Amino acid sequence: MFIKRVAMNLEKLKLNLLYVEDDVDTRERLSEVLRNKVQTVYVAKDGVEALELFGKHTIHLIISDFQMPNMNGNELCTKVKEINPLITFILLTAFNHSNLLIESINSGVDKFLQKPINSTQLFSILDKMNDKVMSNFQFEKSMVCLKEAEQIALLSYWDLNLHTKELHFSEESKELFGLSGDNITYKTFAELIIDEDKIKFLNIFERRIYIDQHIDEIIIMKKKNNNNNQKKYLHLIAKKWESLVCGTQHVIGLFQDVTRYEVQMIKLLKESQSDPMLKISNKRFLIDEVGNLIKLAKRYGHSIGTIFFDIDNFKKINDNYGHLVADDLLIELVDLVSDNIRQSDYFGRWGGDEFVIVTGYSSPDSTIELANKLLKRVNSHLWSHGVELTISIGVAFYEAGDSVSSLINKADIKMLEAKQVGKNQYCL
Repeated sequence: MFIKRVAMNLEKLKLNLLYVEDDVDTRERLSEVLRNKVQTVYVAKDGVEALELFGKHTIHLIISDFQMPNMNGNELCTKVKEINPLITFILLTAFNHSNLLIESINSGVDKFLQKPINSTQLFSILDKMNDKVMSNFQFEKSMVCLKEAEQIALLSYWDLNLHTKELHFSEESKELFGLSGDNITYKTFAELIIDEDKIKFLNIFERRIYIDQHIDEIIIMKKKNNNNNQKKYLHLIAKKWESLVCGTQHVIGLFQDVTRYEVQMIKLLKESQSDPMLKISNKRFLIDEVGNLIKLAKRYGHSIGTIFFDIDNFKKINDNYGHLVADDLLIELVDLVSDNIRQSDYFGRWGGDEFVIVTGYSSPDSTIELANKLLKRVNSHLWSHGVELTISIGVAFYEAGDSVSSLINKADIKMLEAKQVGKNQYCL
């Protein structure tokens, strides 16, 4: 018998198999057996026809006779391996000569089957090959899914071999930074980082990736063709791992474009910290900032000045002109004050028509000077709607033991004194 018959599995293997045999009877019998086992079987009568079929179809496995006219099995294997070195090639032979085996191995043959063929051995090879193909398919599918997920999540990667110090950036990383070409280093990337973050970025790639087990930072880069001073926010993550294959330590890192998320968070944070109508700090944010200044004052002895003011007779303005006019005047007052304070001063709405200015890192004299200047600016300003508007101001300074509430309260009390002695002035 050509092949010993065994019970077949009902479900065929999902393989594309190419069977090559010049003998007609042998070819018909074995191809019938293979078709009962394998989903797709291509049959060729010689090496020339086999190469033609191999070029037209996706082939996972080739089973070929050794002795064939024009092109033997070893010659066919050599040509196939030149096209696809990873293809599995099984050689069928009735011979068992060492020279033949050596020649076949040199041509790239992966396995040998002695004629007459043992079906158990053949089917075992086919089962293992099917498992390999399916495993490769699952891996390929995973890689495609991963690639799609990376694009959706705006992810790109980089890696470092800690043994060779070789640092590699993916093509996606280069695209994220708007770079192209070879010989791109972390210093090339650093040129696109904003000045405030450039030192942090260089420190990560020159020191921290060799020391830290985990890195998690937000880095800001300039957008390409930046005409509107826009920025791109990158989440930089890195973690060490040790290869089980080669035993060397590596760092795998990711860049993720989180610009949309960060911009939204900044917007929400700004909204939570500001008065919705006047667009200046709200009471909650002022309390936080004064608290931070007090901590620094305790440590370094900094001076903190506080100006508390409100509009004189604001209720009458509301009653006589209405809320819309009153709101216009509040906005007008805020714009005037904002134009006359330093960028380092904290200015916010305490509530209603009450406002607070905190002058951290400035002398008491400069805070008093600012109070005087605000009074003059308000008195000389031509207010809309023909309204005459004045303010009363209280000035206080941080003293050891003061809390946020006690400091603001001292300025509030001084403001009430200014109202009691005639308004449109300041008290300290």
